[in-house]
Amino acid sequence: MEKKALLLYNPRSGRGTIGKNIDMILQKFCHAGYEMTVYPTIEGMGAQEILDHHSVTGYDLVVCAGGDGTLHHTTNGLLRHADPPVLGYLPVGSTNDYASSLGLPKNVADAVDVIINGSPRPLDVGDFGGELFNYVAAFGAFAAVSYSTAQSLKNSMGHLAYIIEGIKNLPIGQHYPARVEINGQVIEGDFIFGTVCNTNYIGGFSMAGKVDTCLDDGQFEVLLIREPKNVLEINALVTKLLARDFENDYMFVTQADRVKFTFPTPTAWTLDGEEGGETTEVEIVVRPHAFRMQL
Repeated sequence: MEKKALLLYNPRSGRGTIGKNIDMILQKFCHAGYEMTVYPTIEGMGAQEILDHHSVTGYDLVVCAGGDGTLHHTTNGLLRHADPPVLGYLPVGSTNDYASSLGLPKNVADAVDVIINGSPRPLDVGDFGGELFNYVAAFGAFAAVSYSTAQSLKNSMGHLAYIIEGIKNLPIGQHYPARVEINGQVIEGDFIFGTVCNTNYIGGFSMAGKVDTCLDDGQFEVLLIREPKNVLEINALVTKLLARDFENDYMFVTQADRVKFTFPTPTAWTLDGEEGGETTEVEIVVRPHAFRMQL
């Protein structure tokens, strides 16, 4: 019996990478025995809207082709369905941070092969007051810059270098007062950056050897960076980051399955690099094994 797959692709991702490869992608899936239904995303009808209007009943596989943002909307749409099918991901966007943590190949043909020949793996998602995110929710003076910057610029400077540059150029006094409830303790202070994420990187910082990151353990990683009060403290913070020293007075790093943030004024967030809106209070909860991805 022929298998059925629904392909959602963003034709603008990666400077049109998907459009140049769409014939090859369809041929590989068809040769693997899939009957394909294909939808390009367009303005006003993104991946989430398509899935809101399209039943996934009877499909063995939903394939998302795009960047982290397209995957974000696909996940939100897919998980509105009861017993959703397995998700496949072709990372062809300008930002593919989550794909790197998943170990997915950058070559499109190789990524298709992973979907065809792989096995379903359960993965966690974060619930940000009802909106889901795959790998990162962040606030701060340079959160949107960090997660929404073109991959070419990130590649040229590196994630860490880019965020360090943001810290060095941060105006003294620009901060985000917050109350954070996590793991039975309360942390209050003025922060310049905060993130809850499920990735091998926190805010672009490699955490190898610092926390035991696992994408399906029911725990997300949390990083808070306190406000440096003067140029000397900014330089000290930058030095700590360059040394990947996260155990200091400026940074708080831990793991949790639930975190509550309270701000005195509406504070903007980004979710998987997409605008997450402004809020004065939000509880972020991990939804363990929320969906299955072909890996």
